[in-house]
This record gives sequence, C-alpha cells and structure tokens, in this order.
Amino acid sequence: MKKIIVIAAIMGMVCPNLMAQSDIDALRFSMTDPTGSTARSLGLGGSVGAVGADPATLLTNPAGLAQFKTNVFNFSVGSINGKNQSTYIDGPTKTTNIFKPILPSVNLVFTERKMRRGEPAKTGWVNHNFSVGWNKTADFNRTVSYKGTNRNSSFTDQVAAYANGVPASVLEDNDEPLTNGFAYYEDMFWYSYLIDSFSDGNYYANYDNLSPNMGQSGVITSKGGMNELNLAFAANYEHKVYFGFGLNIHSIRYSEKNVFSEVDNPATTDNWKEFDFIRNLETSGVGYSGRFGMIFRPNNNIRIGGTIHTPTGLTLTDKYDDELNVIFDDASLSPDNLKTIDKEHQYTITTPMKYGVQAAYIFGKKGLISAEIETIDYSTMSLSDDDDSYDLINEEIADTYQNTVNLKIGGEYVFDAFRVRGGFATMGNPLANSSDFSRKILSAGIGIQERSWGFDFGISKDIQSDVYVPYEVSGLNSSSVESEYNRTRLVLTLTSKF
Repeated sequence: MKKIIVIAAIMGMVCPNLMAQSDIDALRFSMTDPTGSTARSLGLGGSVGAVGADPATLLTNPAGLAQFKTNVFNFSVGSINGKNQSTYIDGPTKTTNIFKPILPSVNLVFTERKMRRGEPAKTGWVNHNFSVGWNKTADFNRTVSYKGTNRNSSFTDQVAAYANGVPASVLEDNDEPLTNGFAYYEDMFWYSYLIDSFSDGNYYANYDNLSPNMGQSGVITSKGGMNELNLAFAANYEHKVYFGFGLNIHSIRYSEKNVFSEVDNPATTDNWKEFDFIRNLETSGVGYSGRFGMIFRPNNNIRIGGTIHTPTGLTLTDKYDDELNVIFDDASLSPDNLKTIDKEHQYTITTPMKYGVQAAYIFGKKGLISAEIETIDYSTMSLSDDDDSYDLINEEIADTYQNTVNLKIGGEYVFDAFRVRGGFATMGNPLANSSDFSRKILSAGIGIQERSWGFDFGISKDIQSDVYVPYEVSGLNSSSVESEYNRTRLVLTLTSKF
C-alpha cells in the first residue's frame, strides 16, 4: 500500500497509489539527525564518537561514556528555523518558513571509579559508567508550498486509472457514505463527477484533455519528531580500551496534512470548476534497538572507535482519512464537502543496521580533530503486519534503495577554559537510481568548561535539496516539485559536574 506523498527526512519519491503505508514510511523513520543532541556534538558536526565524554555519544558510540571521570548532568534547549523554497512546472518560487523551540536532550551520567590507597586505579578496569538520557533524533517539522499550470494532465487522470476495474455499483454505494463517510477516496471522485465511465469499470477523467491548462497547487505540512530514551553502560580498561553498550527505546509522533488543489481550464464550462483534495495522516508508535561500541587508545593522542547499531523494530499505528471539496461551474450544483471514514492500521517497520568507524587526534590540551564514517544499507528496510501484505513493497525497497555512506568531521581549539568548534556532515543518497537528494550540514560552536560546570553553544546550517512528484499518470511525463530546504538549528547545553 502507498501514500501519494510524504515529506520527512527525504522527499524525491514517486508514490503513484493513493493508499496507506509505503516504503516512504520506512525511509522517514530510518533517517536520523547526524549531528547529535548536544551543543558540543552539533558544533563538531556530530563527530564525537571517538572523542567521548559527551552524552551525545549515546547516539553514536556508547563506549565514549567511559571517558567521563565525574558524575554529570546536562540538558539542552534550542530552536529550529526552517526556510523551504519550491518550484513547480512554470510557477513562481513559493517560500514557506517555520520556527520551533526544541528540547534536544536531558542526560545523566554516573561514574564509579576504582580507587587504590585513596588514588584512582591505573590498572585493570579503572572505572565504569552508567547513563540514562532522553535525546531527540529527528525533527519532521516542514511546510512545502507549490503552484503551477499543468498542460499535460490532471490529478483526476491518476484517480481514473486507479479506479479502473472497480464496478460502478461499488463506487455508487453512496447513501451511507454521505452520512458516515466514503470507504475510499475514488468513491468521492466518482460521486462528484470528477471521473466518469466509458463502460462499467472503465473510467476517464472528466475534463477537456485536448487543452488541459490545469491550475495546480499544493501545501504539505508535516509535524512531529523521533525521540529516544537511552540506557547505557560503559567501562574503561587501563585508559587503553573503552567498551560500551546501550538499550534504546524509541518514540515517534508524526502528522501530515497534504492539500492538493486544481482549477479547471477557464475555457471549459458545464462541469467542475475546481477542487481541493486533502489527505490527513497521524502516525505514532514505539520501538527498540541496541548499540555496541569500542574505542582503542594506543597513546595519549590517538583514539580509534567502532560501533554497531542494531536494526530498530518499530510498532506503529496510522490513523488517516481523506476529504474532497468540489465547486462546479454552476455553483448551485456543487456537492457538500465529502469525507472518507476514519481508518486505522497497525504495522511494523524494521530499520537498517548501521556500522560506524570513528577516529580522533588529541593535541594535548590545545584541541582535537575528529572524523566519523557511517554506512547504512537502506535496501534492507522492511514493513510487515499480521496479514503479510507488504511483500511487494519490500521487493520495491530492495530495488529502489542502496547502501550509503555518511561522513562527519569536526575540530576543536582550546584556550584555557574556552573552546571554539567547527564541523561538517554530509549524508549519502539512499536512492539507487536517482540523484534527487542531497543533504549537507555546516556547524560551529563555542564552549566554556570549568571544574564543576560547563556551557556550550552550537549552531548548524542544514542544506537539503529534494524532489516530490504530486501524482503519476502512465504514459505521461510527471511534473515534479523541486525544493531546497535550509534549516538553522541552535542548541545551548548546560552541564553540571558532581
């Protein structure tokens, strides 16, 4: 089953069938923010896995927790300011803006150091740490607006093609739907004469296809995010090898309102004049995953780490419905606003496994440089439910997606208690046969670290380009919405050491 559109971590997919769960859902919930949840991690472009001693290592390499030498409590606050610019066919550039305050993280780390004769031990297991934290891993807030004139097709062409083969008697069962809601969206298009039939089960779009000239526009508003409750344990062996593992409980909230509007050619009369087709979706659920990591410290300058992130099993519930508002050329004949029944479906998404390698070089007390490489095979995503109804979608996932590599690099300069940071991250394209996705992040930050407290501030500029196809008609070129999304993220982290 498929949705016509989902805007999330990525667009750039063509979803021709107008139904429920799809590969886009799996992709949306498999992509997380690469720059972490604290100001220091953000300033370093997310490359804190080998550096350690930051709660954001919970999200990359939990072995980094073993580098804490004291108990630590920190929390982060911030904001997201996003600007989306979209073009569609020959239409103007449409700009939308969002602003949202965020709570990126709250973390608590407990440190147990082994003591010998009143001094910290230097041999054997010298300390072990336990951490509990809440961290934000993805933000779905975005609005995309577009407008243009389509001279090749109408959205109703896609609906007519989708309805082909369905007996007219099924579409015409309208008495109860008018009161309680239609079973399917195509029933509403049939009832309102947006599609008609040559013969029973053979439908066509009810407009002058010799001169379409259809005014089309849309607004897609998505909201929500993904968060994790993290429980982790890490241990330090002689300050040479650090081990860590974590259990993660994921929570998801996502909502989407997709409004597609179409105005018929003004030269065409005696049929419909315009319509708004509205799709509403709410998704919620929980999931579980694990992370395992190790860091090797051959000397005081070099740290090399590796991690394995298990797949996440997400149990999700979708609630969705559709609305159709139609105005005829003769407004007195326009039907009342139509609606489908409220639907609900529960299913499971399994996200890909993630592997990571990290490295850092420490310049004594003067600073550091760090880098991380992650590899994720998005072709291994899958959906399932009790009816085993996702075999075709899972086959499509295997054919459509590919293995990707994410790169993160960062640097920090230290002057007494003051820190200056910079970073860069780039995310690989998960689409196997398309270049319609690009995402790069530039970041910077500052910080002050004292014996019992710390203050950090980070800022990032997230530049993403993607493509969305509102609908697809067999045999015709599909028009696409090309978007550039620039997002500025600010994070302030306060730390108490005790």
